[in-house]
Amino acid sequence: MTAGEITELISRQCPGFSLQQRFYTDREIYRRDVERAILPFWLFVGHAARVPEPGDYFLANITGESVIITRDDQGAIHALLNVCRHRGSRVCLSEEGRSRRFACPYHAWVYAADGSLLAARKMPPDFDKSQYGLKQFPVETIEGLIFVNLSEEPVPFDDVVQDGTKYLGPHGFTRAKIAHRQAWTVRANWKLVMENFRECYHCAPSHPEYCSVMDHGLNDEMDRGDMEPAFARYADEWYRSDAARGRPPVQEGRRGEHFHLCGRYPIRKGFVTQSRDGQPVAPLMGDLTEHDGGVTTLSVYPLHFTTASSDYATLFRFMPLDVQLTEVELTWLVDEGAVEGRDYDVDRITWLWRITTEQDKQIVDDNQAGVNSRFYRPGPYSDFEPDVKRFIEWYLERIG
Repeated sequence: MTAGEITELISRQCPGFSLQQRFYTDREIYRRDVERAILPFWLFVGHAARVPEPGDYFLANITGESVIITRDDQGAIHALLNVCRHRGSRVCLSEEGRSRRFACPYHAWVYAADGSLLAARKMPPDFDKSQYGLKQFPVETIEGLIFVNLSEEPVPFDDVVQDGTKYLGPHGFTRAKIAHRQAWTVRANWKLVMENFRECYHCAPSHPEYCSVMDHGLNDEMDRGDMEPAFARYADEWYRSDAARGRPPVQEGRRGEHFHLCGRYPIRKGFVTQSRDGQPVAPLMGDLTEHDGGVTTLSVYPLHFTTASSDYATLFRFMPLDVQLTEVELTWLVDEGAVEGRDYDVDRITWLWRITTEQDKQIVDDNQAGVNSRFYRPGPYSDFEPDVKRFIEWYLERIG
């Protein structure tokens, strides 16, 4: 599609309806998505526990760009483009490891963990190594969550850091370790993946396990006006007790140029954490002194979500790989002092979000298959999909 055709397509989009087919299938629109709705924003790449010591590194795929996330001898975290400044070869070929320097396997240019060029064989006498370090990208951390920005002019992120620190700080993410990581490849456009994740209209028919833990799954949304009376009474009681603990309320609205939301929500009555039976599955995290029966969330547009119970947390990373290919990676955190097999069991910690993500993969795969039909037509969103409507409005503003 040409730029003019994309503009025309946007103008024909009916408010309150799902997107027209070409938004989910057209390669030129996908390219515009990457340039306007993804790369200008701060993108989650992983938790700092993946690079605990100087020289530790891992590779992050960001819409096809390979980025080395590494920690230098001073403890600073860097994001380096994995492209040699000589003739463009990949420098680092291992997905993760430990090395205080990176030697390009093609012509042996050697780079430090901060990206500076250390050695370049047989170059002219006037060659200035200081001008040929690996390209660096800005890095921000929120309680150990690493965010990277690949744009030339990153949008401000201070409000997100401030709010994320306020809400996630008590959970002690900076003193956490990774209990498990797992990734799924979804055969669907990234927007279908995000639309599915941003509504619970589908939870009752599609996620019985999730609804057995989170009552709001059977009440469609956290808007108390739509809740069943018994859950509404419990929710009111829980929010009052949570306020008495000094925990912050659900955040509303946009702050700054980077859309994000933070919140605190109750689990099912009688459940103290997000587990199969509602009972603790790991030691308390951070500064928490009790299993409070709630979860803390941080949503950062366009591709990140965090949810934290009192004893473990789950980090979501969504990454478009192609027009109809999206990677979904989950990372589970526990307190750094917890010992696997004694203090926690990986299957019990991962149960809820692992099975829910597996179900969502199938749901969204099937959604894309249907959208690909020549007979597909956009349908109206329900009253229980407000965040999907908000996401689509945000998206159309970005690419328009």
